[in-house]
Amino acid sequence: MSRLASVLLTTLAAWLGAQCVLALWHGPAPLPAAPPVSPPVPDLLARHWSAKAVSDVLPLTTLAVEVVGGLKATPISATVVVLRFEKQQRALRRGQRLAPGIVLEAIAPDGLIFDHKGRRERLPWPQQRPLSGLKRQG
Repeated sequence: MSRLASVLLTTLAAWLGAQCVLALWHGPAPLPAAPPVSPPVPDLLARHWSAKAVSDVLPLTTLAVEVVGGLKATPISATVVVLRFEKQQRALRRGQRLAPGIVLEAIAPDGLIFDHKGRRERLPWPQQRPLSGLKRQG
């Protein structure tokens, strides 16, 4: 048994010695390259709409509506926005009803325009929030 142990230890020492010689021969391993910096994610709501600008004449809405998110599409009539209203989230396109008497009339660069029982009101886009919770892949 001691002979087998000495053969194994000798083999291990020879293998480690060969690894050290190879490491000295080839030099230190190069450091991995720094990951490329990804460009900032564009704001998909406020800066990319191509519809006509909303006039400042329209009053701000009195509805308790909050913009949760959205996705711009071409044509603009296919654009979808996610709104929070009365403790519910709804995805709407232009012309769809948010609640009885409340219709999303238009999606514009300055915000959303609602027809609230025959009265036109606008909801400006929310301030841009910093991104959080994203994880780099790859």
